[in-house]
Amino acid sequence: MSRARHVGRGGGRSAAFVAGVGMGYDLRPMTARADDPVLLALREEIAAADRDLLAAFTRRLQVALKIRAHKAECGYDFLDPEREKQLLDEWRRANGGAISDETLRELFDSVLGLSKREAGR
Repeated sequence: MSRARHVGRGGGRSAAFVAGVGMGYDLRPMTARADDPVLLALREEIAAADRDLLAAFTRRLQVALKIRAHKAECGYDFLDPEREKQLLDEWRRANGGAISDETLRELFDSVLGLSKREAGR
């Protein structure tokens, strides 16, 4: 079982201890495989992808907030089921079958739901 350890600043930690650090966490498991360079590199790829996802969601949310403000200013309904259907169709085309339709739909619903929740704060 892999467990991540939080890596803070300072604390006298050696360079060897912080090898494999990404997103503020030591990505090495607490096992004998802690020095596996392939595993460490793959974990860093995952951490980089996670950072990209967070940045993309933040960009999306910023635009959603602008849309919400514009709709409010113009008296438009905030929810637009037809636009959401168009977006899902765009996601399906962009996916090209890389992930299952079920997973794509769940991701889409999560992103839209979280965007609406954050925009409404």
